[in-house]
Amino acid sequence: MTAQGPGLEGGLGERLGLLRLRNFRRVFLAQSVSVFGDGITPVALTFAVLELTGSGTDLGLVLAAQVLPLAGLALVGGVWADRLRREKVMIASDLVRAAVQATAAALLLSGTARIWQLAILAALHGAAEAFFRPAAGALLPQLVPARDLQQANALMGMSDNFGWFVGPAVAGTLVALIGAGGAIAVDAATFVISAAFLTSLRVPALVRSRPSQRFALELRDGWREVRSRTWLWVMLLRVCLVLCIVIAPFQVLGPLGLTEQGYTPLAWGWIMAAFSLGMILGAAVALRYRPKRPMITVTFAGGTALLAPLALALGFGPWTLAAVQAGRGVAVGVLVAVWNTALQTEVEEEALGRIVAWDWMASLALWPVGLALAGPLAEWLGVTTTAWISVGLGSVAAFWVLAVGDVWRMRSRVDAGPAA
Repeated sequence: MTAQGPGLEGGLGERLGLLRLRNFRRVFLAQSVSVFGDGITPVALTFAVLELTGSGTDLGLVLAAQVLPLAGLALVGGVWADRLRREKVMIASDLVRAAVQATAAALLLSGTARIWQLAILAALHGAAEAFFRPAAGALLPQLVPARDLQQANALMGMSDNFGWFVGPAVAGTLVALIGAGGAIAVDAATFVISAAFLTSLRVPALVRSRPSQRFALELRDGWREVRSRTWLWVMLLRVCLVLCIVIAPFQVLGPLGLTEQGYTPLAWGWIMAAFSLGMILGAAVALRYRPKRPMITVTFAGGTALLAPLALALGFGPWTLAAVQAGRGVAVGVLVAVWNTALQTEVEEEALGRIVAWDWMASLALWPVGLALAGPLAEWLGVTTTAWISVGLGSVAAFWVLAVGDVWRMRSRVDAGPAA
């Protein structure tokens, strides 16, 4: 923490000055291009599935197919992110995902796509992403000084969410003009461009305090790092539950509810874009705001997820849903920067890939369950009733961690650098 305290500090020009760092700038640009494509695909894939079968169950299964290998292989990806050069792992993942998306686009454009094919390709995409995410999350402390990590995370969040703002907004138009296959082809091209930026990185090799051990031992050491911090494993369990009960179901309930109300794919695209616009604003706040108790900020910011299914349960239309998602996005933009900085300053760099992997694994472990159950429940009970169940159970899942003392005691070490 700086001598100025945890409040608002510094100027915007100083924060954007991080882009003058060559390696950081290239990672920033790679992400900016790739995430734009990522923002297109969920909208395109959602309505490709609905056009093929019109089934909420099929939609949930295809979306879950991508998340399952991402959750299942995240820990494996984390070990390799701590063993290999992280930028090389990211490049390989980009190229694999480019090939996967190009194949999906070709199937859709040719009119030969089947649900099982889209599910398999989604699973391959998720498997490649499982190696990318831990490497990307662990690479940042090698690119910028420790004192600038929260600002770097905020800038990356702004880049990430600008892509998720523009991508879904463009997606609805692309799907209407050139179909879902053409939209997914754009995503394939962005992965190639991202890989090109990453190949120009010149990152010094990470200095390790001990040689690599057997895979199982390194995997076990990652779990020990998590278990040794009560605030960490408690918050990981919390996000696992919230994503399963609240956020994942809304990805199915949202488009189903809007379709029942007579709205087009464009409406859902703009609602997703509103959330990302909010996250851009939230990341801008995180450039300057440093909370004293990071985990309390994360808890309340994450709790805003309840507002989306609540608005859907109350029968509100796309304008209200977009406003709710924009406000929620501001909260999540702050959350992401604060959370990532906490991990990067509390964990030593040579173990950080495995901790980021545990973060991703916990976040996504039950996500496929939420996706897979939301469709059948909505068909059985109706969208409104299912949304109310999500709000009720999600309220408990979001806030039980406030009873854990270590969550309150954990203080910011944003200027202290990674733990020794």
